Amino acid sequence: MKIKKGFNAIYRNLKKFLNNTFFRAKFVFTRYYETKEIDNQSILLQSYSGTSMTGNPYYLLEYLCKNEKYQSMIKYVVSTKKNYKDISQYIQNKNFKNVKVIRIHSRKYCKALACSKYLINNVAFPTYFIKKEGQVYLNTWHGTPLKALGKAMTEDMLTIGNVQRNFFMCDYILAPNQFTLDILRKDYMLDKLYKGKYLLNGYPRNHIFYDEEFRTKLRNRLELDGKKVIVYMPTWRGTHAIRNDTEQFYYIMHMLIELDKNLGNDYIVYVKEHNMSSLKIDFEQFEKIKEFPNEYETYEFLSIADCLITDYSSVMFDFANTGKKIILYAYDEEEYLKDRGMYIDFHSLPFEKVYTSRDLIKSLNQVDEYRNYFNEISDYIHYDQINTIPDILGLMIESQSSELLNVIDLKPNPDHKPNVLIFTGALFKNGITSALKGLLSHIDKDKRNYFLTFTKNQVNPNKKTVAELAQDFDYIVESGEKNFRINEVIPSFLYFRFNVNTKYIQKKIKSLFKREAQRLYPNMKFDYIIHYTGYERKYMNLFACMDGVKMIYVHNNLIKESASKDNIHLPSLRKSYNEFDKIVIIRDSMKEELLGSLGENADSKVCLAHNLNNYQNIQNKATMDIVFDEDTECNITVEELKENLSNKNTIKFINIARFSKEKGLDNLVRAFEKYHQMNPNSYLTIIGGYGPTYEETLDLVMSSPAKEAIAIIKSISNPYPILNASDVFVLSSHYEGLPMVIMEALILDKPVISTNITGPKEFLEQGYGYLVDDSVEGLIDGMKEYEKTQLTLLKSFDYVAFNETAIQEFEELFK
Repeated sequence: MKIKKGFNAIYRNLKKFLNNTFFRAKFVFTRYYETKEIDNQSILLQSYSGTSMTGNPYYLLEYLCKNEKYQSMIKYVVSTKKNYKDISQYIQNKNFKNVKVIRIHSRKYCKALACSKYLINNVAFPTYFIKKEGQVYLNTWHGTPLKALGKAMTEDMLTIGNVQRNFFMCDYILAPNQFTLDILRKDYMLDKLYKGKYLLNGYPRNHIFYDEEFRTKLRNRLELDGKKVIVYMPTWRGTHAIRNDTEQFYYIMHMLIELDKNLGNDYIVYVKEHNMSSLKIDFEQFEKIKEFPNEYETYEFLSIADCLITDYSSVMFDFANTGKKIILYAYDEEEYLKDRGMYIDFHSLPFEKVYTSRDLIKSLNQVDEYRNYFNEISDYIHYDQINTIPDILGLMIESQSSELLNVIDLKPNPDHKPNVLIFTGALFKNGITSALKGLLSHIDKDKRNYFLTFTKNQVNPNKKTVAELAQDFDYIVESGEKNFRINEVIPSFLYFRFNVNTKYIQKKIKSLFKREAQRLYPNMKFDYIIHYTGYERKYMNLFACMDGVKMIYVHNNLIKESASKDNIHLPSLRKSYNEFDKIVIIRDSMKEELLGSLGENADSKVCLAHNLNNYQNIQNKATMDIVFDEDTECNITVEELKENLSNKNTIKFINIARFSKEKGLDNLVRAFEKYHQMNPNSYLTIIGGYGPTYEETLDLVMSSPAKEAIAIIKSISNPYPILNASDVFVLSSHYEGLPMVIMEALILDKPVISTNITGPKEFLEQGYGYLVDDSVEGLIDGMKEYEKTQLTLLKSFDYVAFNETAIQEFEELFK
């Protein structure tokens, strides 16, 4: 079966290599990146991922082509396959010399991207791009942000990875105003790691608004004298994950029909779609409504407009340079803004706002009547009045300074604090995540800079946890897949699929992950690197190839666990135990358990650092109402659960654990079944975040004679009110590290019954819990003992003192 799955994976990837240009480009780019030299006479310009050649990159290209000293340089312009013909014709019509249009992800593109000395973009290069030492990268971005960016995009905060890492690779990031600069720094979390410089200067694309001669010539050429030229530029209604053009299409079509019917003959309305949109408007049905002409760069044509109609687009700030009328047609304001964070209060914008076609027509009929907004938005367009295109290119290409350029060199980490990178794992609703939260709530951020890192697809189901942690910590999202050389594919396949481990394979694995470290963490230096979960094989191999003091946590005996689970890669685990600098155990007896499997000299690296509890958070959340999440599954309703837990005449047992074999939930259900026959006034709640045995456990519960007295809950973000409403916690596991949940129960003054297994035993035998045999009979004995004595002789848990000791142990790791 394993061999069959392996060959199926080979077949799928071979098919992708042959048919998927993006997948193939990762290999092609990597070969050029590692084998070709930089061409000092080439520059690559990419705008909006190749969907157009517009915006800031276009105006920089125009200057490069018109200025004699840059004539000999080869200028690569990037295009998508779909737009290749239009962009090629566009460049030809402009009569630009020494310009080559190349398709994104093609061989020519990969070579130009890997070898061009100078790189210009207004969004981001693909996830496989790694900047070569000696390349110079300018990111101009594409507007003053009105809507949330980066981590401020609550629904899309995990999509920022590729843009963020592109910023970290930049030598220069251009911002048109201080507001934009501050937003980019804050919400892409650049301050502590970005080593490049910021340019606080006018946008190249906005200088066209001050070229009155060009405006007059273009209007004359198009025979628009005496016409009132209106440009409509709606923003995109979708998200990074969901395209949503249909509803927008119907609203816009209704509006355009009304404008065509009711505006005077001296009006012409040009409609410019967002580059991410796919509206299919048939312009032939209109007389006064026309498609925005594609033979001109967007802002070239926009500069001749008498009025701009938009909604929530940053184009309003750029067009404000003209001082002409701006109308915000916000027909869906309430719906649009409810799901999007806004940096600026929409109602505070000094432009006229209309909500119906009738009011829009009324405003257009008074196109020359509007308030003077210039002073109110001067902070956003202050720098646009000066043409700094020659100076920007002079700095980038010739390292020439200029008095016109406002170059800001904000040195990262001015306090020289050590940088600590922590891999969080998937942030499942489990004990490891609780332990991580406890640790992060107590660490001293004045001593070190802490950065969290995780994989987008892994943590996507747990975005709420990411949002919670992001309030206090910067994070780096892994974006894209590994870049391979062809000769690394088979070694990687043999290593990860079949545990084949030779010197040659290790050589290829090392080269693969050394490159991956450069891709994921470009220009970043971490003094300490912590693999907190201790499970994920990729990060074991990745961190082994990075500089810095490397630590891996051991929450469970994974060598033992590997006998019953297939998610543990023993070669990677043993490699990390051998090559990492410190192996962090969370209970003292774990060292003895691991000694035989740690490898040569690994035992000297073992350090003890108990997990911490965020007891204040636990106590606060325990007082909240019991609430099911959208993804919560339960065999009863939340109202029924509340009613059952409020019954003072029943003994209420609870277990909180992953749905997995080693948690012994089958034993717990069977033990409760028998106990319930002896004492019908009893109730059991089982809560689990995830795991492979949920369906099996649910079936066991639903077929049990005691099913009416058992609640089984899958996935709930706040289990503490349920724990608080219960009487006693029962741990039924066959083996454990030191589960956080038993301490969480003690924090809420709930007595603990636990199977007598290593881990919990070490902690609970100090008088904190009642230990029973790891069997159905043992669990029944524990339940009967609680009924008899309420376990009143157990000691209370001093969680404050425990945390103080644990944080001291954590601090010792950095010595």
